[in-house]
Amino acid sequence: MLVDVAVRLEKLQDIDTLWDGIVEALREIGFTHALHISVGADFKDAQLLCTIPDLYKNLPPEDDPFLHHSCNSYEVLMIGQAFVHLYPDVTPSEHSLIARAAREGLHAAFAVPMRLQGSERFGGFVIGNGMAAEEFEQTFHDIAEELRLFCLLMHRRIEDLVGAELLPLPDSPSAFDKLSPREAEVVNLLAHGYSRQQTAHHCNLSIHTVSDYAKSGYRKLGIRNRAQAAALVHGAGGEAAPKKG
Repeated sequence: MLVDVAVRLEKLQDIDTLWDGIVEALREIGFTHALHISVGADFKDAQLLCTIPDLYKNLPPEDDPFLHHSCNSYEVLMIGQAFVHLYPDVTPSEHSLIARAAREGLHAAFAVPMRLQGSERFGGFVIGNGMAAEEFEQTFHDIAEELRLFCLLMHRRIEDLVGAELLPLPDSPSAFDKLSPREAEVVNLLAHGYSRQQTAHHCNLSIHTVSDYAKSGYRKLGIRNRAQAAALVHGAGGEAAPKKG
């Protein structure tokens, strides 16, 4: 069930809408809270999606115990206040964060690492609810592997969208009104100097599909290449003359 939901969510183009969809899917099967967190290899530059506002009010997200104790293997672990006795290396400040999460309803949780320490960025998901340890284990024992696959698909999509946000989509000229939305998006990015690979990443398309959209867009605009598209976008010559023949 979760995998089917992931296939639908992978098509979303907005990180906030994607996160809302992830949270809704998890709540439907009994998880009331979720967070997705990643940091750079030096435990800096945290990126965070979280259902608990101000969770990190007293402790930076870079110091989350999940990052320090759970991201050394891909094993799905049970964590949170309900299971904290299993982890003797948790520090007092980390205990404080765990207790705060428990008060907000994240008492028992799965830690689902997606990338491990040593990667350029590492982190993953923490997904849980307010259950006691025994109830949590009994309720979700059989779902751990399906949950891990769902998280893997969603983590990849989050990474794609976070990466895409670093490439702002420029405005396009009115001449692009004759194009389909995808053709306009692709031709516009190429005209502003983005490579086909960057364009593919931004649009969540294959490079081959980007080429197909570019060709059809150029044909509708009466131009032949990226240089003419750039001239059109930047007003350096207006719309090119139609091809002969």
